[in-house]
Amino acid sequence: MKYLRFLLMISLMSSVLVGCTNKSTDSDNSSKETSEKVSSSSVSETTISISQESSSTSVEVPEATTNSSEQQIVPMGLSEEAILNSDYASLNGTWTNSHGYQLTFNNGTVTLSGEGTGGRTEFSLSDPQKQSNVIFLSFDPAPLPNGMNLMIALKGTSPTEGLDADGTDSNYDRIIMGNNGGTMLFALKENGGIPDTAYYREK
Repeated sequence: MKYLRFLLMISLMSSVLVGCTNKSTDSDNSSKETSEKVSSSSVSETTISISQESSSTSVEVPEATTNSSEQQIVPMGLSEEAILNSDYASLNGTWTNSHGYQLTFNNGTVTLSGEGTGGRTEFSLSDPQKQSNVIFLSFDPAPLPNGMNLMIALKGTSPTEGLDADGTDSNYDRIIMGNNGGTMLFALKENGGIPDTAYYREK
């Protein structure tokens, strides 16, 4: 009799233990599934976030490139005010006439191609003055025997004295070099001008 009771107790205890074990396993499985879902959700959110950041960055880069290239296209013309204040930087570069002669400006010095004038090819620019709608610049040292001037007519302007019609191309800044004749040198050739010797900046 005692033996039977002992067996019944053992049998009941086994059932209880098996039930607890199953519940524990179910609970573990449930926790594992929840954890995997949370983890998967975090990965998805992170991926979306990275994707959004990446897309916003790629939109900004072309704009910067476009703005940069637009700035590079803007040409620099002559600055009358700066030249009259002895700042010659806006003249910098190489200017050529229809005969192939060149003037090369570099921050207040000018180099003449070929034999130059008076046996010299490099001069400093000095004494800027404006007369008859033209800027006059002198060479220093002054070439012998009669010195030398550059006469600058800005784009869209023409000398107001010495000519009936401008023989140079007023769509551009241009320079005529001479030691006499003044602004009449911009006149048409048949009127005594030398428009074919005008220098235009190389593009």
